[in-house]
Amino acid sequence: MRAQVQRGFGGDEVVAFESVPDPVPADGEVLVRVGACALNRLDLLQRTAPVVRGFTLPHTAGMDVAGVVVERSPSLAEGVGPAVGERVLVDPVSTCGVCPRCRGGLAPYCEFLRTVGSTRPGGFAELVAVPADHTFAVPERMSFAEAATLPVAGMTAFHALEAGAHRAGETVLVNGASSGVSCALLTLLRARGSRVLTTTGGPAKVRRALEVGYDHAIDYRTDDIPAAVLAATDGRGVDLVVDHVGPALFRESVSSLAIGGRMVFCGTTTGSEAAFALTDVYHWGRSLIGAGGYRAEDFPVMLAEFAVAGRPPVIDTVAPLDELPDLQRRMAAGDFFGKLVVEP
Repeated sequence: MRAQVQRGFGGDEVVAFESVPDPVPADGEVLVRVGACALNRLDLLQRTAPVVRGFTLPHTAGMDVAGVVVERSPSLAEGVGPAVGERVLVDPVSTCGVCPRCRGGLAPYCEFLRTVGSTRPGGFAELVAVPADHTFAVPERMSFAEAATLPVAGMTAFHALEAGAHRAGETVLVNGASSGVSCALLTLLRARGSRVLTTTGGPAKVRRALEVGYDHAIDYRTDDIPAAVLAATDGRGVDLVVDHVGPALFRESVSSLAIGGRMVFCGTTTGSEAAFALTDVYHWGRSLIGAGGYRAEDFPVMLAEFAVAGRPPVIDTVAPLDELPDLQRRMAAGDFFGKLVVEP
């Protein structure tokens, strides 16, 4: 089969398309012919260093896989797992089930956690072998490209709202309007009846944010974010901030919260260390919440919520696999709004 393979660490030069042997499904696995695979920032981060424990070379990235089952492991009993020919979406994260954390109810923090496209071969290829019990039927009216927007971005968004105890109708600030996670948050929040404010960079992205459905967009390059939030909320602030940007907007986000508001953070796009005033949190009864890992049983719940949300995912581009390097360069430059998807 054809796949994009990484054989070193560095820039664009460490990946190339190659002809590699077709994967063979191991015990409990199925073989999926990739119909679509979305890009994520981790695809690029792993080129520069093995940022995830268990990462090895050579490597094929691509965590967001939707496709058709073409083979089942002989070890799978009849009726267990998806049938050959079934359209499936892959939950990329699997756990061992036997380590102390798994046995102690902390499976999202499994000591031997594995991820399609990170610590096992991913979907920037024609075929990928995945655990059968981590595949779910693609909703009937959902295309492969639409489904492929969900595993990482959709699950991150869903779990962040769960961690942040989001309640229907709240006013929420989502940082980084153009990212896949933010666009997934927009879909969920609008479906739950929330008002959604966002931050983004530059007039063009402000306009695009309003076009795709954000209620209010703030240009972080020129605007005073807390002042703009207060002006948009009649001086109250927002009930919840969801942030995956990190230190660049951390203090401004805290200051945008209403009294007793919550901020949940789930990413580190601009770095991993943030500075803020402790009094901005405890003096106003605000809460800072780390989203952490999700439970396997939450994945089908997330998929079902997106299936009935009534809003198509925000997709910037769907392109052939040959154009993957161009899309990866666009992701690195921030030149996109919504998910970038390839179809082998």
